[in-house]
Amino acid sequence: MAAADRNEGSLGSGQLKWPSDVEQEFGLVVHLIDRAAQDPNWFLDFAHTFFYSGRKIVGDIRAITKAVIVPFNRDFAAYIEDLAPVIVSLDESGATSIENDKEELLMALFRLSGADFRRASVHSAHRKLLPEWDENRRDRAMQGLLDAGDIVNVRGATCYVDISSAARRRLEYKEATSQSGPVFNIGNLTNSPLQVVGSGGHATQSTTYSSQNLRELVTFYRSNIDELQLDGNSRRKADVQIATIEAQLMDEPDPTIIKAAGKSLKTIIEGAIGGALGTAISTAPMWTSLFAGF
Repeated sequence: MAAADRNEGSLGSGQLKWPSDVEQEFGLVVHLIDRAAQDPNWFLDFAHTFFYSGRKIVGDIRAITKAVIVPFNRDFAAYIEDLAPVIVSLDESGATSIENDKEELLMALFRLSGADFRRASVHSAHRKLLPEWDENRRDRAMQGLLDAGDIVNVRGATCYVDISSAARRRLEYKEATSQSGPVFNIGNLTNSPLQVVGSGGHATQSTTYSSQNLRELVTFYRSNIDELQLDGNSRRKADVQIATIEAQLMDEPDPTIIKAAGKSLKTIIEGAIGGALGTAISTAPMWTSLFAGF
């Protein structure tokens, strides 16, 4: 701090002498943040001297926050995550559950990485495709994949990773050879969204949701949800899902988030329609039509 060049002759031209040693730089940042917390007036003067950005003091505050505090907060969070122990809590199925979780997380990362093999985030896979997991379960599965060499090159606080070539080939083979689940006996299909894939075959189905379709769903929900007479818990869950869809309409909708919210909402609505009041719900056909794509 004493070595800083304040350059008193020119407003806002002071220069900090950032140390080249990582530990000393870390100590300097901690000192700045600690002293700023104790003496806000000193912090304002310091920001004005070394991070001057114009006539308004708020610009100086934003500049020092962006240059010093935000990077420190991000790096410190990543550092703490790296040190956090992986808590393993085995359930009755023991090691089998760990292996299943590893495979589920790996498949989620595989789907997020897409055909272009882009790096996927463990945190995004958890949030988007495995929302029922807690953080301990996620971290346990991630550590297992790291130990097995299935994922490599972990970077950043949100844990962006690469899937190893061997793991990717295994997942591609698994998807290509997976057996179909239920058997449908259908007499005749015309322009059906269903696909029939033979054993050993592979197929994909893409469903698109236009912004107009989603807006119609939100509008219809707001106007007709009371007719379903949902209990308090189900209504809260349904409101959360429709709010998620509505928020996505503020920008380019994320298909993964839209699909997850739509499926959850569909389950709640279908449960209400299929209940004792189902025959009295005049809008049942319309609900069914709106959820056909999920």
